[in-house]
Amino acid sequence: MAQPAWSLPSGSTHQPQLKVYNSLTRSKVPFVPVQQGKITWYACGPTVYDDAHLGHARNYVTTDIIRRILRDYFGFSIRFVMNTTDIDDKIILRARQRHLYEEYKNKHRYIDDQVRQDARHAWHYYIHRNLKRINPKTLVTPETFDSLIEPIYGDILAGGSLEPGTKPGDREAKIKMHINTARGTARALMQDPKLLTPHEFYNRVSDVMCLVLDEQLGKTIRGDDYAVFTKLTKEYEQRFFQDMHDLNVMDPDDLVRVTEHGNEIAEFVKKIVDNKMGYRTADGSVYFDIKAFEAAGYPYARLEPWNRNDKELVADGEGALSQTEAAAKRSDADFALWKASKPGEPSWPSEWGPGRPGWHIECSAMASGKLGSQMDIHSGGIDLAFPHHDNELAQSEAFWANHGQWVNYFLHMGHLSIQGSKMSKSLKNFTTIREALHVRKDWTARSLRIVFLLGNWKDGIEITDDMVTQGRNWEDRVDNFFLNAVEAIKELKATSDQKATLQAALQEAEERVRIALLDSFNTPIAMEAISQLISIYNSTKKSDLTPRDHHDVAIFITRLVNIFGLNGSEPADTEQVGWKGIEIPDAAKEFVYPLARIRDELRQAAIAKSITVEKVQEIVSTSPSGLDEAPTVGRPRPSYARALSEFNRDALQTASSAPSTESSSDLNKQILALCDRVRDVDLWQLDIYLEDRENAPALVRPVTEGLRAVRREREDKARVKEEAKRQREREAQERLQKGRLSPTEMFKPPHSSEYSAWDGDGLPTTGRDGQPLTASRVKKLRKEWEQQRKAHEKYLAAVRGSSVTPGSNRDESGSAPAPQQPGDRITVAGAEVDAR
Repeated sequence: MAQPAWSLPSGSTHQPQLKVYNSLTRSKVPFVPVQQGKITWYACGPTVYDDAHLGHARNYVTTDIIRRILRDYFGFSIRFVMNTTDIDDKIILRARQRHLYEEYKNKHRYIDDQVRQDARHAWHYYIHRNLKRINPKTLVTPETFDSLIEPIYGDILAGGSLEPGTKPGDREAKIKMHINTARGTARALMQDPKLLTPHEFYNRVSDVMCLVLDEQLGKTIRGDDYAVFTKLTKEYEQRFFQDMHDLNVMDPDDLVRVTEHGNEIAEFVKKIVDNKMGYRTADGSVYFDIKAFEAAGYPYARLEPWNRNDKELVADGEGALSQTEAAAKRSDADFALWKASKPGEPSWPSEWGPGRPGWHIECSAMASGKLGSQMDIHSGGIDLAFPHHDNELAQSEAFWANHGQWVNYFLHMGHLSIQGSKMSKSLKNFTTIREALHVRKDWTARSLRIVFLLGNWKDGIEITDDMVTQGRNWEDRVDNFFLNAVEAIKELKATSDQKATLQAALQEAEERVRIALLDSFNTPIAMEAISQLISIYNSTKKSDLTPRDHHDVAIFITRLVNIFGLNGSEPADTEQVGWKGIEIPDAAKEFVYPLARIRDELRQAAIAKSITVEKVQEIVSTSPSGLDEAPTVGRPRPSYARALSEFNRDALQTASSAPSTESSSDLNKQILALCDRVRDVDLWQLDIYLEDRENAPALVRPVTEGLRAVRREREDKARVKEEAKRQREREAQERLQKGRLSPTEMFKPPHSSEYSAWDGDGLPTTGRDGQPLTASRVKKLRKEWEQQRKAHEKYLAAVRGSSVTPGSNRDESGSAPAPQQPGDRITVAGAEVDAR
């Protein structure tokens, strides 16, 4: 087979045309590493106190995509360093609360009155601390909570904002979270104690109990009892990397942890103080001096200067446990480098006394320790730009005084959002990665990565139905292309005189991809180029395509999906066509391929109306011998062997049981129905689909999410259609039922008591009081009477053409029924109704 026209770049890592969007300049700039051909890269890793969610997947999968493009497409050698934050304010709180709650549960293994009373007190404390609109003097009970919360927070629950005229965001999402937490605890408290296990009860009241326990006992934990904190972080770090492996995210070359670099961080802080850009406070904390830093000629807040005075962001950057008196700092904007540890917080020795690292200093010290005074790339989520990365940049340049710029390129990944609010652990508005992949199975590693590739890496993404559909369609398109290309490559043989048809289209696609990836890794354009090339391939007459066309286009697309990480760990320079999942399992092949062949032969014969008993026996006789037979007792478990044996058996029984008088067309229909059943039911249950093709054998393929989605849509449409039909029938029956009453009786008792006299048609002439009705009233009643007359005539016509249940009067000839008596049941429009 000839080599493809397209291949990876020549190996030169000098890419003068490559531009990247740099948050430092807020523009696309040429990418020039410090050392040609090599990239140093530091990525902010997770804070490991809970399971990673899809928002984390957005960050780390997207980072992985860019890393693979730089390595596998442009050929750079990369040293990729990442940290896990295993000590910060959130971790201290979560670990301490979890430790104290476990101790409480161990002391109270049964839910007695004391436990329920403790939970009730904790619930009240939680409400008055987090739901400020509720007056502290208001009597709130679990029983009255739902009725109380609606008038107070109904606007927020309905999607409103705390501040009129602004869009709701994280603050409103947090209010909803607190309401849901309080509501869940209230229901647990109202539940009959006998109906909840201790495990269930403790789970439902955990948030409110943890808050109070930490307030009461948090300070009793010793600062050197590191196990309290690392027990939590080790567990979630391991789970994080398992999630990353499940998402096909490559491991970092170096992993650094805060708890393993306490001494180095303290030394890093000391150097900043020695350089006169940090100062000690009375409590033993050390702060960064922004004014001194700027006075030395350095700019502060280069990434997001507009946020430097945002007190909420500054406070969030300092952490929930770091509420230092304003007088202790020289400036409100100064941030902690080293925090004096309070009771209940972990601590390490330093020249300023027992303390712990500030949040921002961790990355500065560890990244500098691994990569030195300058690095090429620093990356993370866009929420880290300020204050975290701005503070990192400032304190690192204060440490490396006169060494120039610490980071050359900041790459910030866009958020994944839900209903306008970013996905966040603290807001509890997230789906964990393992839940999405393994429990709900909404996503696969490939489908999620495709969605991220279809969006720009630096832009936010909000998951919508349209976005999911777009990703699924792209995956199905490539999936079908690989299936057809692999099949064509197997069937066709190369000849020396054949000229490739698609080389121009292939070269154009390669150039579009190259230009797109040079343009700050513009994967949406690259994905579109792949899709368009497949369209050209699909629209070209198959007789015009040469083996080289199939091979070269398939290799080009295979290598790109490998570069993008859509095919596991398969290498970019592969000669293997396709991605994982286009072939059925090896265990299925010895049974499914013979089944597909036999089914094809029977189906083609049935379509040609040439099926006979002898023909069926002849075709089935070519089946492999020694098949697994279905057991005679119990429901057989689906298997590949059983699918084949039962199809053969059913085909033979269908043919042999056909009466000799039965027409051949009936047998053909039965065989076709059997072929449909094995495709749509038997093999589908085994995650295998036979795709029937005109004038070609059925394509044997795995069931993909795209195929499942198409089937679900088809079934949904059928259900909607059936329900609409039933609704029409119900409405028709209701109209007929209304017509049962004769117009001559409709205004008389017992149907009406408003009138006292009627004419011959049953139309009222006088009211209940004996007074004659007015002309206008009579006119209105006659209109109603006329409508009922028409309805009654339709009813009678339906009765004359309907069947009558046993016991009703019908003449001996079986023609029109005799007048019905009250209590008789007749069938009208497919339903039984009462006859009058």
